[in-house]
Parts: sequence; C-alpha cells; structure tokens
Amino acid sequence: MYLISILKGLTVEKWYKLDNAAKLYPSVSNYNRSAVFRVSAVLYESVNPVILQQALDHISEKYAFLFVRIHRGFFWNYFDTNHKKLLVQSELHYPCRDINRVENSGFMLRVLYYNKRVSVEIFHALADGGGTLEFIKSLLYYYFTFLGHYIENDGSVIGADGKAETEYSDDSFARYYDPLKKERKQKGFLEKQKNAYRIRGTVYPQGGTSVISGLVSASALNTAAKKYNTTITGFLTALMIHSMFETHVKFDRSRAPVTIAVPVNLRKIFPSKTLRNFFSVINCPLHYDQRLSFNDICDHVTKVLKDKITKEYLQKQIYRTSKFTMHKVLRFAPLIVKKLFIQAGYSIMSETKKTLTLSNLGVIRIPPQMYDYMSHLEVLSYCSVRSPATCTISTLGDKMCISFTKTIEENDCIAFFFKFLAQNEGLDVRVYSNEWGDNYEVH
Repeated sequence: MYLISILKGLTVEKWYKLDNAAKLYPSVSNYNRSAVFRVSAVLYESVNPVILQQALDHISEKYAFLFVRIHRGFFWNYFDTNHKKLLVQSELHYPCRDINRVENSGFMLRVLYYNKRVSVEIFHALADGGGTLEFIKSLLYYYFTFLGHYIENDGSVIGADGKAETEYSDDSFARYYDPLKKERKQKGFLEKQKNAYRIRGTVYPQGGTSVISGLVSASALNTAAKKYNTTITGFLTALMIHSMFETHVKFDRSRAPVTIAVPVNLRKIFPSKTLRNFFSVINCPLHYDQRLSFNDICDHVTKVLKDKITKEYLQKQIYRTSKFTMHKVLRFAPLIVKKLFIQAGYSIMSETKKTLTLSNLGVIRIPPQMYDYMSHLEVLSYCSVRSPATCTISTLGDKMCISFTKTIEENDCIAFFFKFLAQNEGLDVRVYSNEWGDNYEVH
C-alpha cells in the first residue's frame, strides 16, 4: 500500500525525441552561431504586455512540444515538459542572440515585445520557420481576441481548430526516411560540392547583429520576376548572386563559386502537418564570369531550383541528412562521440559549402480581420563566423519584407541589392534598420 501511494504521487513527464534536424543544433550552436531565429509582427498600435502574456498562457498547452527543456541522454539529447511559466519580456538586446537557458527558466524560446513589435525567438532544435509562423499566428490571434477585437478564424490559425496536438509534433524526417538502397548504387547519388566563396568583413567590436530590411510590393516584385521567366525566389536568389559578384567576387578574383543556400519547406512536397523541423536545403552555386548577364544568372538559378525542388531529389536529401542518425551502428554510439562527428560534418559539409542563406517563407495566411491590426511580418535568421550574413523573406498581404542580418560592418552588397530593385526594376523600396553599429544607411 505504501508503494502504491508513492506511485500515485508521481507525475509522468511527457518527453519528445529530437527530430533529425534538431539533433544537429545542440552540438553545433555556440555564442557565435546561436541557431536562434526570429519571427516578428509589426503592429499598428503599441503592444499591451499583460494581454500578450494572457495569450501566451492560453496557447501553451496547444504548443506543449515547444514549452520544453532539453536534457542530455547517453545516446541522444531529449526534450521533456517544462512546468515553469514562460514570461513575455521587454526587448533589450539585439535579435537572434543565443538563448541562455539558465536565465530563461530552461525554455528555448522567447516572446518579446518592443513598442509596436511582437517577436518570437526560437532555438532551431524546436522548430523551423514554418512551425514558428504558426505559433506566432496563434499567439496574435488570441492577443487581438483578448483585446476585444472580433477575429473569425478562417482555418489559417491552427491554434483554434481543436485538433490533437500529436499531429503537430510528428517527426516527419523519420516518417519519410527511405534507405534508397537501389538509388545509392547510381553514379552521382552523393552530390559533390565545392567550398563556396566566403564573405569577409569587419566584425562589430561590440558584437551583436545588425538588421537591414526593405519593404516592397509583392505583386510588383512578382511582375519583375516574370520578366526573367522565374519565380520570386529564383529572382531574389539570382539577384543575391549578382550582388555578390558586383561588390565582392570580381575584385577578389576568387575561383570559389558563390553558393546561395535555399531552404525548402518539405511540407509542400511530402504530406505533413508537423510544426517541428521539416525542411531541406538546396545549394545553388555559380562561378563568377564577367560575361554573365543578370538574365544569364536568372536562367541558371531557375534551372537549378527546378531540377532540385522535386520529390525525387528531396527524398535523396532526406536520406543524405538522416543517414547518420539512422545508421545501425552509429545510432548506439555515445552522445559524446556523436557530437564530435556532428561538429566535424557540419563544418565540412554545410558551413564551407555556402556563401549565405536566402530563405523565403512565402505568403503567410491570416484571418482577414487581423490585417486591420498588423502592418507586416519580419523574419530574421542567425549568422555565423563562416557565414556572417543571411537573407530572409516573408510576405503578408502585398507587403514583402526582405531582411538581412549581419555581424559585420560592411553593407555594400546589401546596398547594391536594394538599389537594383529600385533603379533597375523601378520598385518602391522602403529600407529601415535597427541601427546597430551606426553603419546602416542604404541610399
């Protein structure tokens, strides 16, 4: 009877395995590579922190797999429920800085507010950009509702649909992993990639991250992209390569290709409702040649994206990125051994193979009434020593926000990028910055 009474008093913790992508980030993240990204909503009125906290409390059970702590196991890290209360915070620091879990009550996400901006910053082991977007949409839906505004959910906010939480915490990498034994025998199955051109610059002496964002009309940019027979992602990726060529590579006489890493949302290819990590990365390399026109670059990028954003190629990508964690022998190696392999592999196979990352999260759907209270969305990603600049794109209504984060003072490539949109394509571009380092003006 005594044993039974003890057992009745115990609480069974809910725990979660890390998905395939999540297993990477605890091993490779550090102060200079935070693996923290941000999604922000810019509102028309100043944020009420009391109501924001109420909204956060309301959705915490729905998104329980985000309100967790990370623990070190013998074979792998794992998550379990964090029973502390996550508090909204007034924003005091630069974006995407590393999350100190001791200071943050063990949580790996932050909900911040500053004037008219609500931001969610999240450690990449928890979710990708797609999952974080759904989280902030739910947060804002209830924030506006608790403020007294009527918001009719048209199905674009999943936090109010009553579905089981397990649908959204699925490990879709494991679900769609395929050993592909026959295909592995084919020549060229394992894609060989050259080391990419590396951006160099003057690191801010005080540290931190600078942000330069540009707002443009999504429909106008789409019209510009169609002139080059490509998509918005293809157009902006080509422009990024063109900007690097014109401001860096042709002066450095580097033989390394400029390689833009383009994340792909796998939910659009493989049926999945997971809000955890489920993405792949397509590398788009091109060597500098002074004979290349912008049209030529667009044609090259469009072909690469068309060839690689296919179910067949992405299935191979899932295999390539999952084979380490799925290997029968390595799966049972101690975590300390795995960590060494992960760090070496990430440095050799990921960091050195890209110049920078350009991520387009696409058009974000929200209930129509929410447009009355929101100006636009910003998405920011972390930088690293090897890749000190990133570009992220999101679209709300007709407002597209193109944001660059950087840890170096130089902004000549970014200035060229926005000038091209304004001067060559005739787009109205409104540029603004967090003014970090006092080196942010783009004329």
